[in-house]
Amino acid sequence: GGGYSQGVGHASSNGSWGHAGGHDRRSSGGGTAGGSGGIPRELRWTLALILVTACCLHADQNLAAPNLSAIAEDFQMTPMQKDTRLGGLVQFGFFLIGGAVSLLVGPATDQIDRVSLLSAVVLSGCVPSLLMSLWVPSSKAGFFYFFLARICTGIAIGGSFPVLFSLAADLFPASQRTFVSACISAATNVGAAVGGMMAGIIGPKLGWRVPYRIVAVPALVCAGLVRLFLVDPRTVKRKKMEQEAAASANPAFSAWLGGEDAAPTGYVRMEELDFTKFVRILDVRTNMLIFGQALPGCIPLSCIVTFLADYLAVEQGMQVQASTAVTATFGISCLCFAVGGGIFGQRIYNMRKEYLPMVIAVTTSLAAFPFMILVNSPRSAVTTETGRPTVFALMLALMGGCAAAAGPNIRAMLMNVNDGEVRGTVFSAFTLFDDLGKGMGPSIIVACTALFGRRFSYTLAFSLWWASGAVLFSIR
Repeated sequence: GGGYSQGVGHASSNGSWGHAGGHDRRSSGGGTAGGSGGIPRELRWTLALILVTACCLHADQNLAAPNLSAIAEDFQMTPMQKDTRLGGLVQFGFFLIGGAVSLLVGPATDQIDRVSLLSAVVLSGCVPSLLMSLWVPSSKAGFFYFFLARICTGIAIGGSFPVLFSLAADLFPASQRTFVSACISAATNVGAAVGGMMAGIIGPKLGWRVPYRIVAVPALVCAGLVRLFLVDPRTVKRKKMEQEAAASANPAFSAWLGGEDAAPTGYVRMEELDFTKFVRILDVRTNMLIFGQALPGCIPLSCIVTFLADYLAVEQGMQVQASTAVTATFGISCLCFAVGGGIFGQRIYNMRKEYLPMVIAVTTSLAAFPFMILVNSPRSAVTTETGRPTVFALMLALMGGCAAAAGPNIRAMLMNVNDGEVRGTVFSAFTLFDDLGKGMGPSIIVACTALFGRRFSYTLAFSLWWASGAVLFSIR
């Protein structure tokens, strides 16, 4: 047995993957209808704040891509150093170190207050970016500080996923998790797209540093709002249990007698972080397959995020703002496909959940074709005489967004197949595998580019969506 029908933790091994962690389905207190209509009124503000926070945090992710050449010039780099350092090394540190830190955040998410943890994670990303944009020198030495700031942002983004999805899974029932997951995925896509588009418009006029200041301020505000207004339902439940226990026995007197120590609420020792959960979650076939598809599935995305705008500007003759418009179109398309795919996926799950992996496998595989055509088309087909993208180029970017339909459904699968006590660990492992693809992808592409050139290397990168689709198709 395995796949969808196998759960982790307290879930029954022969129960439906949609019913793992049955106690969580009652936590939202709101019906079984999918979509936003079934979300209780008191949770809509909570969902809105979570989405805005995710959006602001991810707005920082793509700020460098539209201004890669300007950053390289500021740090006195050669064209090859631009690809290897800004394209390869920075992305490697951003995602790999961020993914590694998520391995600590995951078990911590299962133990401590997730609201405080989310606030701290957001601050760890926006504060270094703000300081970097203000004081990093324009010299070769400045790259080192830029690199450290990007690593901090990678830690924030990598650490946010286990917290966001673990908290959402406890707040909303299984009938709404795909929709909520789609909303969170859409918010991250909106943030990345808006941030990249804003950097492409403002960067050439005011300098590449200004966009980092613009996105850091709202992220700081969100960190404060999260800490003030969000409440972790698990923390509320624990405090209630502690109050009930205190009513029947005096904890201080019990500790004096040598019984249970009166430790402060929320304090977690390193030895209490259960890292053996990482072994247990790999026993679930669905988890293994989803983790396995993440590496080939994220390399094409890293190619788009890191190199596509610069490729269109340098190789295809587009203006910087125009090349950013193509990637922004892809981001908007990802938003639409993420929300639509989440809603459609929820309906498939409610009717015949075994069809869901096949649908997202098809959408993932189809996404490769538009980008293969885009990078292999002649300049006249994708760029006008004035340096703007053609309608054909924009249509290809729109069609390529179908890859985003898989994201919310994959995360909903992980929510449903794993019990509440291990969800933080599951999403930290998923984030690590995701970040391996995003972090190693640019380095792999740079190595292939040195051997085969940009066009063939990018085509090869996009073909990995077929491998990801094949793994998704095997989920049962």
